[in-house]
Amino acid sequence: MTLFQTVVSPTLGVLEIAGAVSGIPYVQGAGMALQVINTTCNQVAIHKRKSAQLAQRCNVLLNLISEHAVSPACDEVRSSLEEAEFVLYSVRDRLQKWSQYSKVRSFLKSSKIEQDLDKCQNDVNTVMERLHVRNPLSVMLLQKQSMDMMRMNQSRLEERLEQLMISPQQVRDAAQRHSTGGQDALDLMRIGQQASSIRLMQLQIPSPRDASMSLEPVFEGPMVESPVASRSSSLELMVQTQIQSALTDLRRLTKIPPTLKVLNNQVKKINSSSPLRSGQYSDIWLGEWLGETVALKTLRILTDPHKAGKMTKRYEHEMNVWSMFKHDNILSIYGVITNLETIHIVSTWQENGNVLEYRIKNPDINPLTLATRGIEYLHGSNIVHGNLKCNNMLVSSEGVACINDFGHTQVLDEVLGRDVFTSYTATSNARWNAPELLRGDDVKPTKASDVFAFGMSILELITKQAPYSHRKRDLSVIQDVNDGRLPLRPTESEDVARWMHDELWGVLNGCWRFAAPERLSIEDVRICLETLAKYLGEHPNWKTEEADEIAAIQLS
Repeated sequence: MTLFQTVVSPTLGVLEIAGAVSGIPYVQGAGMALQVINTTCNQVAIHKRKSAQLAQRCNVLLNLISEHAVSPACDEVRSSLEEAEFVLYSVRDRLQKWSQYSKVRSFLKSSKIEQDLDKCQNDVNTVMERLHVRNPLSVMLLQKQSMDMMRMNQSRLEERLEQLMISPQQVRDAAQRHSTGGQDALDLMRIGQQASSIRLMQLQIPSPRDASMSLEPVFEGPMVESPVASRSSSLELMVQTQIQSALTDLRRLTKIPPTLKVLNNQVKKINSSSPLRSGQYSDIWLGEWLGETVALKTLRILTDPHKAGKMTKRYEHEMNVWSMFKHDNILSIYGVITNLETIHIVSTWQENGNVLEYRIKNPDINPLTLATRGIEYLHGSNIVHGNLKCNNMLVSSEGVACINDFGHTQVLDEVLGRDVFTSYTATSNARWNAPELLRGDDVKPTKASDVFAFGMSILELITKQAPYSHRKRDLSVIQDVNDGRLPLRPTESEDVARWMHDELWGVLNGCWRFAAPERLSIEDVRICLETLAKYLGEHPNWKTEEADEIAAIQLS
């Protein structure tokens, strides 16, 4: 066996490397440097994929150094060998330094470490090119080494992937224990989600195809196609399919939502040519998660990469907060997708649309019972919605109204800045916004402004028209509010008159008081509306009945 074949493996120990290269110029020092590189590349806290690729490249470089070191060499080759040895020392020193960084310091130095890794990679490639390996035999030997390494990696890959698989029995056991309050199903969902987003490079095992192709820029001559490349790909696909099937069964049996809230690589977008709906700053798409239809909301207004990155981090945090809210009248937020061009917020799909669309299709429903308890729940949790209107109250297949978009206003306001965000929303929300939000002052939405907007939403739902429907232009509405003029009491149709009781008009005016502290609380509004809803539901001819009562009293 030649020395070239002996120093092939990147997993050689200290004694093996030292014995293999002892006494040979250039190789001994380079071999010891490589041992440190192989050890420390696994200890770098971030950019592990690039670190592993750099170490693999350094192993190939040592093979080239050893091949030339045992043969007669001209001055040009000796100069290249010295430069190659120096490059390995440089890589060793950098990896040693980075391996000593804490996770926090590594995160702070992330950009610098990534730049230095790229530089090290370029330096290694440069000296490899200068060694001018043109001998077809050398190329074939290196390819044999690469194939041996790939076979070893294939075995490790198969072992790692098999560990990720979830058996049907595990799913059934977890579901059974979940019904009695156990945590197994939640743990299994989390493990499955983690596994379903893993790819070959994330397993920190070099992809065979990548390994074989990595030689092409440096060596000329015929390359041998890896026989295990397609096998790895099909094995990964099989494991991914099995995990998705297991999680789908787990979801069907337990109805638990995603445990991990970052859903990258886990949600499929359906009919991605155009959105189903578009709003003032977002689009709604249809998606699928574990066989369930979900809604994907994308934010169109994020074009600044810096702000998009800031928004991504903020939403990743907010998802963990919002997922804690459990209420029948609160839309379930599953998570967020952050590795696409724009942020995608994933939530349950509400097939009946918003409450206004639902009322138009179902004119006999009681419009006073929709979603009030959801807003009361948010306010009880110290959450201000900030953008209440019928568009943000969705209806499930069971006819239950759910509050949507809570918390988004504050996130967009903070990330985009008040001026930018107001330019998107101030005019379009004018018919629902409280007076204090329309004055141009630096005032954030409050619970009191939510009550004002909710009162306008009830008016919108009863009349099936936006508030101030007699005004065509939003600017006219803003002028009305500034002048202290409230919406006119509607009297248009029998359907509107059916619900527009004097008591209800009094409640709405209590929501619209111009001084925020004087407005009703959402709890008071909910109590009044539920009482009215019951009365008006039981007395569809209340107008006639009350008129007869008044006449009877007058006669008596």
